[in-house]
Amino acid sequence: MVKSKIALVLSSIFWGTCAFAQENLIKYQVNSDSDLDSISAVDQEEGNRIYYDDRLYEFFQKLYELDSLKEGKVNIVHIGDSHIQADFFTGKMRKLLQSRFGNGGLGFVFPYRLAKTNGNSIVRYTSNVDWESRRNIYPVNGANVGLSGIALSTNNKNLVIEMNIRDNEYSFSRMKVFTPTEDQLFNLGSTDKQLSLESGVPKKVNHIIKSGESLSSIARRYGTSVIDLKRINKLKTSTIHPGRSLSIPTPEREPVVVNPEVFNRVDATQAEGYYDFTFDREQNRIYFYSNEEKELYDLNGIVLENDRAGLLYHSIGVNGARYSDYGKYPLFFEQLKGLEPDLLVLSMGTNEAFDKMSPADFQNQVNIFLKKVKEHLPKVNVLITTPPPSYFSKGNVNTVATELSNELTINGLENNYAVWDLYFNLGGNLGLQELQDQGMLARDLVHYSVKGYEYSADLFFDALIEAYQKFCEKKK
Repeated sequence: MVKSKIALVLSSIFWGTCAFAQENLIKYQVNSDSDLDSISAVDQEEGNRIYYDDRLYEFFQKLYELDSLKEGKVNIVHIGDSHIQADFFTGKMRKLLQSRFGNGGLGFVFPYRLAKTNGNSIVRYTSNVDWESRRNIYPVNGANVGLSGIALSTNNKNLVIEMNIRDNEYSFSRMKVFTPTEDQLFNLGSTDKQLSLESGVPKKVNHIIKSGESLSSIARRYGTSVIDLKRINKLKTSTIHPGRSLSIPTPEREPVVVNPEVFNRVDATQAEGYYDFTFDREQNRIYFYSNEEKELYDLNGIVLENDRAGLLYHSIGVNGARYSDYGKYPLFFEQLKGLEPDLLVLSMGTNEAFDKMSPADFQNQVNIFLKKVKEHLPKVNVLITTPPPSYFSKGNVNTVATELSNELTINGLENNYAVWDLYFNLGGNLGLQELQDQGMLARDLVHYSVKGYEYSADLFFDALIEAYQKFCEKKK
């Protein structure tokens, strides 16, 4: 049946009342060849809910089996932008769902700190070498951007990364390590020794003094101070002479060299897109070090699991990301299979809204992304969340987010994905003042506070559980 959309009555456009007490009403009117009929969403309950939740049948079935038998793992993979990268929203979802269905492990993690950006606080990474990084938001330049959406690499064969789990609830007995090649780039090992990987010794460069230069001009050039130059070079006065050499401190540190023989190496099994490591007991700390000499050592991500039945909530976010940014890198979709997702949750649209992207172009980018997902994961269920309300600038409401949210919701019917309307459930544009008053918005009026993200997660959890319980009722 060929259908054309005639009218849309969507309360997230018109907002009869404000914010948190609003009722959610979405209705479509669709024209068929023979008569005027309505989409299934019309007669469904009002309020915080999942639209087109029948698209989640396979996921709910897997969840039901875990719930009933207390066996196996269920994997949810949540992909998004800066609203996801910090893991406030997804971290709360992980806690809520695992308290209901069991803790299967922390899931996907990435050393954001080594990439000089923000990430969750559960895992801490330190390294003895400097790493280069590149986010997927930038033009393709040959960097191996994979599952994390951020390329992370070093050419230093002496590399060591220490990974510490700060929360004992997420100790792990299995680890997947994703790299862009079939070669095993990293060994894993443990040690009883206390290692200090971060050097306190600044790396120095030599500067040959030229005629006319002074200590103050040299200090300004290198971003240091006259006092430091005099101390490092053991100068009693500020007098210097052309042709002489000065040691200049830099922000970089001299690398700490670690003998790999201190590590008890863990055996690895090669799988498609990653190397699999298992441990005879749960771990809180592990070390990565180079397997053999390579031109480049790339790390695309890590998965942490335990040996118990339960749910894993994997979080993948990149500051500034759009659907099209993930879509630029085939390696991302190839490695996504390694997470074995039962449900894929997609949360983007804020950056497209700031680009003033048209709804049609936005939906096209979503569809391209979904097509690439289905090429690698044809059976995975997909749930898309609409972008949250925000401001372009103080007093300038982000009205494009309204349009993109509506577009996602309308097209969920024909494009085989479920929808959760975060935009509406946070009150839309008319709810922004209430969000500010409640301390939900961050100072930039685009992002949210921890309180705001955790409140959003509470709403999402309630909607998802309600849909799951409805599924369970039908099985009786």
